[in-house]
Amino acid sequence: MGSTTQSTNHYRLGLSSMKFLFALFASLFLALPAWAVDVKMGSNMNLVFDPSEITINAGDTITFVNDSLPPHNVIVEDHPEISHDGLAFSPGETIEVTFPESGDFNFWCEPHKGAGMTGVVHVN
Repeated sequence: MGSTTQSTNHYRLGLSSMKFLFALFASLFLALPAWAVDVKMGSNMNLVFDPSEITINAGDTITFVNDSLPPHNVIVEDHPEISHDGLAFSPGETIEVTFPESGDFNFWCEPHKGAGMTGVVHVN
């Protein structure tokens, strides 16, 4: 009879541990912003964002990846709170921008705006 009680206790402990781990992992993944798309900065040796027009959902994150012809940054018109004015110099360097609300957001690379390095994000 002792071994049956011991087996039941191990089973309960195992279920409790599994429930805890599931809740922990679920909360970690639900708390993270959703990754939406990668955008190349200076794509293929051109002063462009690729793609330059993006549609995402509110709360999604765009990762801007330095491809070529640095330095680059991401300025979002009328939204300094999500703009990144620091310059990315190294190939592969990234800038992540999360768009918390719906709307259309014009953005550009400050050093290359005059060369046409601009884009728009449509957030549902």
